[in-house]
Amino acid sequence: MLISKEDILKYLSNVPPVPENVKKALEYLNKGDIKNAAIEAEKDLILKKQIEKVVNSAYYSLNNEVNDMLQLFTLLGMEKSRSLIYSYLVSLLEPKSWKIFKINFFDFQGAFMKKYEEAMVLEYDEKTYKKYAEIGAIVPAAVCVCDSLLGDKKEQVNIVMSSVPLEYSTLIKRMSGFSLFELAGKIAFLWGLDEEKIEILKKSECKKCSEKMPALIHFVFFALVSRKEFVDINSLIEFNPQCIELIPKTYERMINDS
Repeated sequence: MLISKEDILKYLSNVPPVPENVKKALEYLNKGDIKNAAIEAEKDLILKKQIEKVVNSAYYSLNNEVNDMLQLFTLLGMEKSRSLIYSYLVSLLEPKSWKIFKINFFDFQGAFMKKYEEAMVLEYDEKTYKKYAEIGAIVPAAVCVCDSLLGDKKEQVNIVMSSVPLEYSTLIKRMSGFSLFELAGKIAFLWGLDEEKIEILKKSECKKCSEKMPALIHFVFFALVSRKEFVDINSLIEFNPQCIELIPKTYERMINDS
């Protein structure tokens, strides 16, 4: 068996724990204490650098570069600040060298978070997006997990893929029993997301696409990996076109933008 549940459990057991200052920053944000959250974030220099990199990138389009954490957290608000902290945790999972998928992960991460936000606000509203902002930050983690798991057995994977016409999503699902979005749910559990958000992530595999938010996540991921710069990870998702029926505004927007 190429990739077993045991392989995944072993990988998950080696996922870095949330650094202490990062944990405290999240706790303060959950309490609505932006000032102390910014103080804790300042203590983790890598976290600070990652947040500055994301916020001052093209995905946020700020008029002026901002480097002060309190100013950043105040500008973004508690929910977006929390989402950025989770995006930092995801960056810790990025493979040192990508063995299967050739993408700029920072660009993919930023693009997914942006498109997820746009779709959530369009289909729901700003308040609902903020409530579920962390989901958009965590989904890209599953791409890192898949590359690491497949990359560790690259030779065997190449043999199987050359002899049987399989998508990577099918290969991982058949071998381990987990889909891309179920893997994202596993990571979310390790990082302390509440059960409701974990279940939304798992349902985003969208076999039946009977709920709006999982359908939205499913479609946003598919739409992004259909773009030229991210097409290398297109085989990680088995797209269900039925999801479009639940998110007509998002579908129309992305079709017009393509």
